[in-house]
Amino acid sequence: MVAARSQLAQASRIVVKLGSRVVTTAEGDVDEPHLSHLAEQIAELTRAGKEVVVVTSGAIRAGRNHLDLRDRSLDLPARQAAAAVGQIELMWRYREVFGRFGQRIAQVLLTQAEFSDFQRYLHLRNTLTTLLREYRVVPVLNENDSVSVAGVQIGENDRLAAVVASKLDADLLLSLSDVAGYFDGDPKRDPDAALIPVVEEITPEMERKAADSAGLAGRGGMRAKVESAGLAMNAGVIMVVAHGREPDVIRRIMHGEEIGTVFIPKLAKMRSRKRWIAYAAVPKGQLVVDRGAARALVAEGKSLLPVGIVNVEGEFEAGDMVTVVSEENGSRREIARGLTNYGSQDLRRIQGRRSKDIVKRLGHRDFDEAIHRDNLVVL
Repeated sequence: MVAARSQLAQASRIVVKLGSRVVTTAEGDVDEPHLSHLAEQIAELTRAGKEVVVVTSGAIRAGRNHLDLRDRSLDLPARQAAAAVGQIELMWRYREVFGRFGQRIAQVLLTQAEFSDFQRYLHLRNTLTTLLREYRVVPVLNENDSVSVAGVQIGENDRLAAVVASKLDADLLLSLSDVAGYFDGDPKRDPDAALIPVVEEITPEMERKAADSAGLAGRGGMRAKVESAGLAMNAGVIMVVAHGREPDVIRRIMHGEEIGTVFIPKLAKMRSRKRWIAYAAVPKGQLVVDRGAARALVAEGKSLLPVGIVNVEGEFEAGDMVTVVSEENGSRREIARGLTNYGSQDLRRIQGRRSKDIVKRLGHRDFDEAIHRDNLVVL
């Protein structure tokens, strides 16, 4: 526990995710006093030589008030309208409060498109790195909810923060919301639920227990935080989930105080291209594999061969990113992602076949592997 907390002060690049209930009041207005309190702590980090990126929620919630939509459920056009109005209010307040501490900020709005295309991914990474290193600016990121729809929607800002932390080689992700950390039960329903201070592995049981507490104020709940923690851990990023309204929460976390839950990552960090495959690109299809293939991928670090594929789902082309799932006792579990060497139509013709039989089925054999290990990431 002490060793895990002691690493936090050494973090040089930090992503801070601020949830809707952290940056807005119960009535839905931007909470300027508390936002200023957080800005002061972030500015202290930058003056100490840290590079900080902020991922903020709250645009839709702030926009509700301006459009008098506080107590209504919103369809997609109304959500987009609220986001467009609320984003202006939110960023105006951000600029004002950070300016009090002499800290410049930059606004960056994102959709899934910025992560799905590898060239756009690299351009975004270069832009953020330039802001951080050359100009000592704090980028403030949010999903562009005013245009995001199915296909270009990232989802919860928990996921966005974890993807950004991964792609920027961050050392630490602070997820600050209205929950105090990861509990072994739902503390809103179970008074005996206990806070787990350190997590070294996310188990299927943890995923099942993670209660989704999303409401009108935000889309993410504990389930989203556990999923994003798994993403961060696999990318080699330490993540802390803590209550964003604790006084001096950022200072105290960075000083090693036992606040919230620390998720300890795997030792090795992925290369940039591997991170893109694992977390940024949008899957175009799914390959269901047998137990032997799953073991070869996960335990032995091998490529995926056609012989281990039992089903091909979706329509995709060679070079597209697909998920790989194992199926056991009627349930499925995603075990890997990768860039396929063959399109879906060809894979259906060679699934379950040995590599030497590929040419008989297709008339050619460009590759022995369905996915080569260099283009595959085990999750």
